[in-house]
Amino acid sequence: MNQNNILRFKKDIRYDLLVPPLGFDFQGMTSKQAQSNFDWFISKIPERTDYLTTRCSEDLKISRTCLDYTAESLTLIWKWFLQTARVEKTPKEELEKMKVSAKIFGESFINYEQLSVATKYIIRDIGMYTGQCFVLNYPILHWDFRTKPKNSIMVNKPLIAGFSTTYKGRTGELLFEPMQMVEVQAAKIFDKTQDDS
Repeated sequence: MNQNNILRFKKDIRYDLLVPPLGFDFQGMTSKQAQSNFDWFISKIPERTDYLTTRCSEDLKISRTCLDYTAESLTLIWKWFLQTARVEKTPKEELEKMKVSAKIFGESFINYEQLSVATKYIIRDIGMYTGQCFVLNYPILHWDFRTKPKNSIMVNKPLIAGFSTTYKGRTGELLFEPMQMVEVQAAKIFDKTQDDS
């Protein structure tokens, strides 16, 4: 790890990070690796949601019983996240890569700021908690993953399944990827449209 990365981590949030053994290259995973990653993920949900709720209750000075997998508890967790999340300058080498790949699209596709590493791990933990809110409150829903189609942005990722949708008289499965949805909400930090409700 170079000196700049060490300084970035020292300035970041003190948060216990849980690094997935197979990393985050979901599209590169084989079906067997996806199953192994999913099993690992499911086994870590109790530990990570316990850690998250402990941190939230301590930092917000609220009773842990308020963090009970209800919709109201998500508001408290989001309030904590907005107080805790860190934004940092995008490292120069990453900026250069973005400039090259976004050349035809222009300056608006270059992110001069990014969420810190710890903030990204917090997002995953909040995604786990959010998923558990669905699973624990709606018995028809459950954690799952899909290995196909390979070009899907959801391939091999832990998902909430059990939703259905009807369009033009046809009923189909609807999947929900809670970590991605939390990340989408967190991105509003950059344009200052985020609030704690």
